[in-house]
Amino acid sequence: MRPTVKICGFMREEDVHTCIRHGLDIAGFVVEYPHPVPWNLSVDTAKKLIQAVCKQVETCIVTGGSSDKIIQTAMEIKPTFIQLHNNETLEETAYLVNELGKQNIKIIKSLFPNTPNLEQTAKDFCDTGIHALLFDSRTPDNAANSGAANISTFMKLQSAVNCPVFLAGGINPQNVTEIVSKTKAQFIDLMTGVEYSHGIKDEKKVIALFKALE
Repeated sequence: MRPTVKICGFMREEDVHTCIRHGLDIAGFVVEYPHPVPWNLSVDTAKKLIQAVCKQVETCIVTGGSSDKIIQTAMEIKPTFIQLHNNETLEETAYLVNELGKQNIKIIKSLFPNTPNLEQTAKDFCDTGIHALLFDSRTPDNAANSGAANISTFMKLQSAVNCPVFLAGGINPQNVTEIVSKTKAQFIDLMTGVEYSHGIKDEKKVIALFKALE
């Protein structure tokens, strides 16, 4: 059974439909992210894209900032998931889990290799009621760079917690089979690994990815 595949950084409706056609499970959109990244969308643009595809696939907003702003953005766009990809605290995350849960919007919380006391912190975030963690080699202040997936740390993290964990960072059609085989990851997240350029998905790479996962 192949892992759930989340692809982020969509900026064009045609790219989402292309990826859905080949097997996409979750479409991710970077929305008003508080650091400069090439994939950043306005709320209005993201809302139009998500409305166009939400009946075909689950959707995720990748964002950060104040809790009030995140709630406002989530309520305006109404995705399946909000991915907190900044430096949100346990208290902020628990508050967002509670408030957005009232609207059936689930939380994915990103953690990074430089997170202090990573395994314990991961357990604490799981205890807030989040839907899943996402372990990314890219930290919030260098999100535009594609680092290699940190396999050994991910495996320790995956064993330490009782909630799902997405693996992200440097995954592409050439290495996905090996990475999934080594880690037994049930959830993976890609962005640049299936792009032609920032925000433009490469259909040949998308096809190769899902072919490798068969």
